[in-house]
Amino acid sequence: MMNDDVRRPRALVLSGHDLGAWRAEYARGAAPAALPYEVDALGRAGLDITVRSNIDSAIVDRLRRKIEHRTEYSVALPLRGMVAAGSADVVVALLEREGALPAILKQRRVPPYARRPLVIWSCWLADDLQCATPQRREELSRIYRGADLITHLSRHEASVFADAGFREDQLFPITYGVSHRYYVPGDDSERDIDLLAVGQDRGRDYATLFDAIAGTTLRLQLVCRPENLAGLRVPDNVTVVGTVPREEYRALLRRSKVVAIPTRVLTYPTGSSVALEASSSGCCVVATDTPAMADYVQHERTGLLVAPGDSAGWGEALVRLRDDEALRARLGSAARTSVEMTFNAEHMWSELADEMRRRELV
Repeated sequence: MMNDDVRRPRALVLSGHDLGAWRAEYARGAAPAALPYEVDALGRAGLDITVRSNIDSAIVDRLRRKIEHRTEYSVALPLRGMVAAGSADVVVALLEREGALPAILKQRRVPPYARRPLVIWSCWLADDLQCATPQRREELSRIYRGADLITHLSRHEASVFADAGFREDQLFPITYGVSHRYYVPGDDSERDIDLLAVGQDRGRDYATLFDAIAGTTLRLQLVCRPENLAGLRVPDNVTVVGTVPREEYRALLRRSKVVAIPTRVLTYPTGSSVALEASSSGCCVVATDTPAMADYVQHERTGLLVAPGDSAGWGEALVRLRDDEALRARLGSAARTSVEMTFNAEHMWSELADEMRRRELV
């Protein structure tokens, strides 16, 4: 426990979210935490936090129009945060886009960012580095090497950063976590959806899932965007729900017996949010066995993993779970426990706070 007489470190958090809209959702119970990604947990981990978000400002709007549309990083947000950065002990950027300009300013010795440790909580940066052209890869490396600490969501991403020239002491494989108090199990009697799949990013592999269930008696409800289904024939036993609000998504998880997360092999842990939110909701999870997903789902312990592109394996796993209620219950219960114990946002931000202290960034 921190002594109340000791000054708590001050953290400026840069978030691309519209905090006004977020807080309105939270007030009516439609957002999982008071701040995006439950970063307010840094306050419970011993830091005083000030948050700046991407709200339009007349002062920086002209710069935004001239610069932001030409780049892939936020300009207005770091400028809005300059005053707060002057009195902060550390700057925490939620996602790499928000950390790009502070990293550049830090390297060019522009105050106040030049004098503040910069931590970037990243999601896609390793995958961007892996997929980029050599020229773009060098550009990304040049931008972000100004950060003091870059978190990443899967341990196997470390080699990608190392290959791109990042130092080992700049990197930290954080344990990703979700809001386990928002995503909670319902009554088992409510679980009237046999099979649910959710996901809208480029990593989803619905072609393999469709091959697995086409012509079977399995029935799937699918939450995704039309772009995810481009070029695919949707089997008759698939009901495409489209996209839904977060509240409805949470309700769907509480109603589902099995949640499928079929993905391609990408550098970043595509599908991890759905996997953990479904686990937190007590669902039985089936996911593609990628290096990233293996950090979050333990085969036969907290879910089932199927080899990438293995439609036959997917079919066997889904039929097995449909027919074995006891197995579903065991895996769903263990998955919920894994989120309560480890894969929750409270743990994630506490882990980062401890790491910043260990590295003397705060």
